[in-house]
Amino acid sequence: MDKIEKIGRFEAITLLITLIANNIIFNISSMVLHSTGTGSWVNIIYLSIVSIVFIVIVSALFKSFSNSDIVDVSEYLGGKFLKYLIATLYIIFFVVFSALCLRYFSNSLQLIYFKYSPLIFIMLLFIIPVIISNKAGLKGIVGVTRLSFPFTFFGIVILMFAASNDFVWQYLFPAFGYGMDSIFLNGLTNLFAFNVISYLFLLKPMLKEEKHFKTISIISVIVCGIYILVSILSLLMTFPFIVETDEMFSIYLLTRLVSFGNFLQRVDAIFILLWIFIFLTFLSFNFYCILKLFKKIFNIANSSEMSYSLSALIIGLALVFKDIRVVKYIFRNYLKLYAVILIFVVSFIILLLAYFKKKKSRRKDMIKK
Repeated sequence: MDKIEKIGRFEAITLLITLIANNIIFNISSMVLHSTGTGSWVNIIYLSIVSIVFIVIVSALFKSFSNSDIVDVSEYLGGKFLKYLIATLYIIFFVVFSALCLRYFSNSLQLIYFKYSPLIFIMLLFIIPVIISNKAGLKGIVGVTRLSFPFTFFGIVILMFAASNDFVWQYLFPAFGYGMDSIFLNGLTNLFAFNVISYLFLLKPMLKEEKHFKTISIISVIVCGIYILVSILSLLMTFPFIVETDEMFSIYLLTRLVSFGNFLQRVDAIFILLWIFIFLTFLSFNFYCILKLFKKIFNIANSSEMSYSLSALIIGLALVFKDIRVVKYIFRNYLKLYAVILIFVVSFIILLLAYFKKKKSRRKDMIKK
C-alpha cells in the first residue's frame, strides 16, 4: 500500500461521489431538517454557494503547492509541530466519523434485518473487507468504486425520484423554516454536509495530473449540494413529520415507497445492498487516509500493517456508543462543529498563510536575482 499510487480524474470523481452518497446513508439530510425545519432546502442552496466559492479559493491557493496536501502545507508554514498537529486533528476526525458511521449503519441493519445477530458480528462483516481492500491499496479501492459507480449514482437518483407520486409541494413552506437566523447564521454548522472537502484537502498528491484538481473539487462540491438538496426535498415533501420526529433512518422510509408495478414492489433490500457497497468504499478510503496520515507522522515503512490496530480502535470506539441516538447526539453537539472548524477555518487559515509565505519568499528571490 505504501508505494506511490496515483488516480485519474474520472476515478477521483467517482470515489468522491461515492463518499458523498455515504452522507445520504448516514442521515445527514434528516439532521439538517431537524436543525432548520422547512427552511432546510433554502439553507442547503445557500451553503452550496458558500462551499463552491470556498473550494474555488482553496483550489487557487493550492496551485502554489505542487504535489502537496494540507499536511505538507502545514509543514511548510510551521515546521514539524504544525504538521503533526494538523495530521493528528484529521486523524481524530476520520477515526471518530468512521466509528460513528460504523455504529449507525450496523445498528440500522440490525434493527431492520438482523435483530438476533450480535452487533459485533455485523461490524466485522464491514471491517474485514476494509482491511483486505487496504492491503490492495488505493488502486484496489478505486477500482471497485469505478465498477460500482453507475449503480451508486443512478441508485441514489432513482430513490429520490421514484417516490415523486407522493410529493406534496406545500410541505416546502414556510421557506425560511425557523427563521432567517437559523438558515443563514446558525445554519452555517450544516456545512458539515459538505465534508467531502476534507478529502479534497488530502487529494492532490493522489492525482496523476494536478491540473485537474480544481475541476474535480468543483464537480464534487456541486454534486454534494445536489445530492443533499434532492434528498431533503424528497424527505420533506413525503414525510413532513420528519422535521419534528427526527427519524433515525429516514432515507430507508423512501425505499418503502418505491415499487415498479406489480412485478417488483419491495425493493428496499436492493437499496440496502447498494448502500453496503457505498459504506464499504467510504470506510475503506477513510482507513486509507488515516494510515497515510499515520505514515506522515511516524515515518512507518509499511503502514498497511496498522490496519488491524486501526480496525480494533474503530470497532472499540463504535461499541462505546450506546445506540443510534447517542451517535446522533455526539455528531450534533461535538463532531459537527469540530469538523466545520477544522475544514473551513483551521485548514483554510493555514493554506492562506502558507500562500502568503510562499509569495513573500518568491518576491525575495526575485529581488536577489
